[in-house]
Formats: sequence, structure tokens, C-alpha cells
Amino acid sequence: MSQPALQRRGAELAHAGEPETRFSDLAPPSAEDAATREARRLADLAASYCLFGLRIDYAACAEPAWRQSAERVYRLAQASQTPANDAAPAPQRRLPRLERRGLHIEARYAIRLIEIVDWIMVALAAEVAALWGAGAGLLELSIGQAAAFVFGALSLKAGLWLTETYRVTPRQIRPERGVGGLALGAILGVVVANILAPDARTAAALAATLPVAAMLLALMHAALALWIAAAHRKGVFAETVVLVGATDAARRLVARAAKSGEARVVAIVDDRLSRAPSALGETPVGGNLDDLLAWDGLPHVDRIIVTVTQKAEARVREIIARLRPLPNRVDLLLDYDTQNVRGARVQCFGGAAVACVSGQPHNVSRATFKRAEDLLIGATLLSVLAAPMLLIAAAVKLDSKGPALARRRCRGFNNRVITVLQFRTLTHDARAGAPRTTRVGAFLRRTGLDTLPQLFNVLRGEMSLVGPQPHAIGAGAAERSLQHIVAEYAHRHRVKPGVTGLAQVSGSPAAARRRLKLDLEYVSRASLWLDLQILARTLPALISRYRRSHV
Repeated sequence: MSQPALQRRGAELAHAGEPETRFSDLAPPSAEDAATREARRLADLAASYCLFGLRIDYAACAEPAWRQSAERVYRLAQASQTPANDAAPAPQRRLPRLERRGLHIEARYAIRLIEIVDWIMVALAAEVAALWGAGAGLLELSIGQAAAFVFGALSLKAGLWLTETYRVTPRQIRPERGVGGLALGAILGVVVANILAPDARTAAALAATLPVAAMLLALMHAALALWIAAAHRKGVFAETVVLVGATDAARRLVARAAKSGEARVVAIVDDRLSRAPSALGETPVGGNLDDLLAWDGLPHVDRIIVTVTQKAEARVREIIARLRPLPNRVDLLLDYDTQNVRGARVQCFGGAAVACVSGQPHNVSRATFKRAEDLLIGATLLSVLAAPMLLIAAAVKLDSKGPALARRRCRGFNNRVITVLQFRTLTHDARAGAPRTTRVGAFLRRTGLDTLPQLFNVLRGEMSLVGPQPHAIGAGAAERSLQHIVAEYAHRHRVKPGVTGLAQVSGSPAAARRRLKLDLEYVSRASLWLDLQILARTLPALISRYRRSHV
């Protein structure tokens, strides 16, 4: 309200003869000049309307006691209230600290463990029944004789299948689950024994063995169920997840994940942070996409889920385009019922359907075989090359001052920082100028022997025998960051770095872009067969490179 309007309204109130007490009533009954009366009238009007944010200029007025009281009221009110038209400052939001990767085992492997135990017990039950009933092991019997014992023992598994014992999650598993299926299986086994057994002794052996095997399995199921339930409570089966988009769908996903224990939602970000709530459930909304991309906790995140509705196509495309360079798996939450969605890259997560839009779904079997390959071949190579490596270390020490090994901080799997070992090839004392390659170091580089200590990184699980070459943090080419040379540079961190790789056995191309393209090609084609091919081509490639360096 403008001051002329306030003055007019004040005149109206002055003639209305209102009985309430005003600030002017506190003034002493003495002569007042025009400025004092004007200030007093505006103070009365502000108090009538509770306009405690209104500033009254008393600079030209005297400072009587009544005005000091009124001014104190205005100042207190102004300090305690925010004017209606002024926006409150937005709270500062930060992503949480995430310093290590949480232990995660896929839930289906807990159920498969129970299945494996069941198969072992079924095989033992059949073998014991055969030894008791036929006096020989299963492999010593004819197919007809062994059929009664095999099918009788398989009845235990049939009972578990019929009662859907294995269709359970770690959260739903109970110690008593499976008792009904095992009881049904024991009954079916006795029936099968009476039908297929060639004689009474075989039938009696099965009838006595199967109930005992069922009771033992029930005890094993109970013990495994207790262990799995305890592991579930500790979050062993929960993935570490970040959500992009503080939407209602994200709120539901957070609630279901907390209830099922399928995921640990450690952070939520939103590209429109000013519109986002401060938290969804107990998970705070901690920043925007820029904050997520710069977050040092990303290497410890299992997957990123975009929870923005697909109806906002342009927004979703922009978000995915910004997240695609990350090595983490990126999923899109689908606005459809899970039962109606199918596809190789579509799965159920937290009771909702998600589609993998970047990165590869985790292949546990391939990761297990690759780790076994690294341990077996890596340990063999290290034992064979131990003596030559000691001689190389001694030569490096004698050639120049400094340690035999050099340590580089590099980016490993999922952008984690690792310390890579190699034989030192540069002078340790750089006071004379830029570091120079030593005589022994030049030979080691030409032959590729400087990378032999990386076998220790392989055994520690930080590297693999085959993979993209590890690059030092901040590495570049032609004064440009490698991320700018190839946009998908971070994709090479979706696998562990390797001692050798496709780029090293393909003629060692000089162009950084070409080397990075070969690294990305390996990531897309990675397989155990390709690893074995690259390992077989590594030694001929090193010999060829050494010969070219002497031409």
C-alpha cells in the first residue's frame, strides 16, 4: 500500500473514534511539529494493519520515548518475520559421503544355494538307498536298477517344486518353509518306490531312506533360512542405488526398497532442484546432476535409476545423455506393470520394471570365471617370472638412484582409484629438470617388461590380466583430457584395467583416439575366449614392437 493511500486510510481511522489504544496514546500531551505528527500517524496505521515490516523514517523527528518503543516493535517483528514477497533462501544440499562399496550378493544366489544343497542331499539319498537296497553304488547298477533309486530320491525335489519352495525372496524366507514340500516329496518317493522297485528290498530301502533325508533337508533349510535372514537384515543382498528425479515414482521406489531390503538408496538428485522436496522418506534429495557427476562416491554405486516419467521425453533423453558416459549401470524406471514388460534388458527391481539404458547388466558367472582365470594364470606367471623380476629390480636400482618400483594412481573398475605398480623407468631425482628415461627404463619400455609388477595388482583383484590399459589420473594427450578426445572414455572403466589388452596386441597404434576406441571395443566384446586370444597374442606383439624400435 502506498504512503498516500496509508495517509487517507489514517485520516479515516482518526475520525472513526475507535476505542482501542494506539501508539499515539503513549505520546506526552505537548506541542508537536508536523513531521512528528506525520510519523506518529503512520505508526498508528501500521500497527492497525499489523504491518510490522513497514519502515518508518524518523530521521527528521525527535526521539521521544513513545517512538523508541514503536521502533523497537518494528525491529523485532522485522527480525523475526520474512516479508511475504521475499523467497526464503534455499537450504544447501549436499550428497552424502560414500567412502567404500557395500557388500552386495544378488538375492537369487541365496535361493540357489538352497537348491544346490538339495541336489547334493538328493544324490546322497539315492546313493545310500542303492548301497542299502542293492548292495552297490548307483554307477555300478544297470539303468533299470538305478532308475528306482534315482526317481525315488528326485521325488523330494518334486515336492519342493510343487509347493513353490524356491519362489521366495530373502525377506520372505522362513525356517519352516519347505517342510510341507519335503513331506510331500517323501510320500511321493514311497509311492514311486513301490511302483518302480524291482524287489521288496529296494522298496524298503527307499521307504526308510527318503523320510530320513527329508528330515535332514528340513533342518538344513531351517539353518540356511536363519543365515539368509540375518544376512538380509545386514543388507548383504541390497544394491547401492542413486535415484535421478525426486518424483512420486521415486518415493514409492524408496518405500518399497526400504521394506524389501533389495536396495540401499543412498542419494536422490534432481535436475530441477528448486522444485524438488528436501527428502523422500528418510532419503534426502542431495543435489542436481552436476553434483552427481562430480560426486566422489560414484565408484561405490551399483546402479543409477532415472525415475523421471517417460512422458517427459526430452528431459529423459537429456538426463540419459549426461549419465551415459559414466561407467555405472544406468536404468530407466518404466511406467508400466512389471508383468506386461519383457526383454533381455528389462528386469524387476523394487517391485517395478526397469530397463537398462547404459552399461551392461552384471554377469556374475562371467565375473567369477574371469577372476578364476586371473588367479590361476596370474599366480602361474608370477611364480615363473619371480627370478627375472628380481634381476630387473636389481638392474633398476644399480642404474639410477631411487626405488625399483614406481607407483601410479590410476582409475580402476567403476572409476575407483587404485595404485598401479611398475618398474621405475624415469630418473628419481628431477632437480636437473624434467624427468628423463633411464637406460634400463628405455629397454623395459621397449619390451613391455616394466608392467610385470602389475601381476601383484591382478592377484589383489584391482586389475585383470586382460583389459584396457590403466591410465594415470588426469592423463591426456596433446594437452587435451582423454575424456574430451573420446566422449565415451569412462566406459573403459566398466571392466578392470589389464596388464595387456586389445590395443596392445593390435600394433600399438600411436593415436590416443585409436587406442581408446580399441579399449571400448574390448569392453563391448569382452569374453573369456577373447581374453585367451589376447593373452596368446601378447608375446608376439611385444617381440614385434621391440624389433620395430630397432629398425
